[in-house]
Amino acid sequence: MKMVVRIASIVVILLSAGSLYYIHQIRTERNGLRVDKENLTTELNTTTNKLLATEKTLQETTATLNTTSNQLVQTIATLETTKKDLATMTEDRDKQKADLADTQQKLQTATAELATAKESLKKAEDTIASQAAEIAKIDGFKKQIASLEEENKTLGNKLETARADIKRMELEIEDLRKTPVGTRGRVAGVETRWNFLVLDIGQDQKVRKDSQFLVYRDNKYICKATIVSVGPNSAVAEIATDGRRADPRVGDIAIH
Repeated sequence: MKMVVRIASIVVILLSAGSLYYIHQIRTERNGLRVDKENLTTELNTTTNKLLATEKTLQETTATLNTTSNQLVQTIATLETTKKDLATMTEDRDKQKADLADTQQKLQTATAELATAKESLKKAEDTIASQAAEIAKIDGFKKQIASLEEENKTLGNKLETARADIKRMELEIEDLRKTPVGTRGRVAGVETRWNFLVLDIGQDQKVRKDSQFLVYRDNKYICKATIVSVGPNSAVAEIATDGRRADPRVGDIAIH
């Protein structure tokens, strides 16, 4: 019985010691869990902050990406324009190459023609050298021609003066042939049977043959008459039948 009690006491002691140890272990684990929780909380906060920073960075990256995309679109458009310009420049370059080739061909042709021209010039120079004496004669002829031209110039001036004098004389002669406009006279005689009348004006009043006079009486038109002969102070005129309104009378006024 005592043995049982001792064993029971030992068991109780062992259980108590085990309980204390278990309690100690639980406390130790709880403290560890508390520390782990705090660490996890700190890590969670850090991770959350990092996540927020990452989201902000992602938003900024997205905005930058959109901007970059727009710039890329513009760059592509610029690239297309540049390609077109490059194609145009290439085409222009090809044309310039063709023009250059054509110019080179023309240059070669011109060079050949220049060589031919030089050869012809050499022959011409040789010919000119052989004709130096004839050129000297030509110089003499030139001097004679210059002298003749000077004489022709003098004669030309005289000819112009003569032409001016002839023109002036022709005008004077023409003036002498015409009866001055407004010349006025009176009917001095009438012969209606022969359609003639006589005026009291003639050569002294510059009346000329074939001049036409209009006959008036009291400011009324009578007839027309054409001069057929002229004396110093009288003239005979033929009465026109067309437009004749009455027979002329002595004293009627005749106006050229």
